[in-house]
Amino acid sequence: MDKETLRKVQLEQLDILKEIKRVCDENNIKYFLDSGTLIGAVRHNGFIPWDDDIDIGMIREEYTKFCEIAPTKLKPDYVLQTWHTDPSYALPFGKVRKHNTIYIEEKGNSNLKENGFYVDIFPYDYAPTNMAKRKRLINKRVFWGRSLLMKSGYKPWYNNGKINIKKRIAYLLYNIVALFFSHKFMVNKYEYYVFEVAKSKVVYEQIAKSQTYYYKYAWLSDVTSTIFEDEYFSIPINTHERLKTEYGDYMVLPPKDKRENRHSIVEVKFSK
Repeated sequence: MDKETLRKVQLEQLDILKEIKRVCDENNIKYFLDSGTLIGAVRHNGFIPWDDDIDIGMIREEYTKFCEIAPTKLKPDYVLQTWHTDPSYALPFGKVRKHNTIYIEEKGNSNLKENGFYVDIFPYDYAPTNMAKRKRLINKRVFWGRSLLMKSGYKPWYNNGKINIKKRIAYLLYNIVALFFSHKFMVNKYEYYVFEVAKSKVVYEQIAKSQTYYYKYAWLSDVTSTIFEDEYFSIPINTHERLKTEYGDYMVLPPKDKRENRHSIVEVKFSK
């Protein structure tokens, strides 16, 4: 993606972020910039120059509230997408999409109800205090999460037009599982294991990956604000510990050959 197109992509996403902020501010919902977007805010006062998406996070209670009110509070140009609103959606976090746009990833599912520009919204759930229980929970999340991806036609083994054969073979089991269970059944199983964990002082980001980072609830339970592009947005009260846990020295730029957008977008249509 050339720099001019990437900047147009970022501005579409920024527009969605501002709409999410409006809904959250008007309804007393705490959100925070997250992951690469949070690094961008701290290190660049805006997007990481080569980043091609926006991530925000919410503690589960805030996320639940947002999902309940967003369908009626978002302006008509925007829509909330979760695996409860779209039977072809397979991710354990939500997206706010922009109508009448297209932003399709190579690994994604083009048969979704909405395939427009989006901002990812990651819920943070409570983690077991026992390490063995954490491992069991990871295994269950990965099993049902990957099975859902296969049910919904995702292709995680694609990378820039090439197929990773080892990864393709690894997903064959999940292809078989997806043949025997419905989307709704698998979503319910996934959420059952996540929600049965009691409240604790530790949380993790709901992204269904085997590599899971854990954060103190106190780091994320309250927010402050910082500039991102042309407006102030919420960030975690302890942004430093949040970022250091996952990224180490996040203020150091990666090597030049690693400065690339990572979503392998295959189709783009901008709003008018």
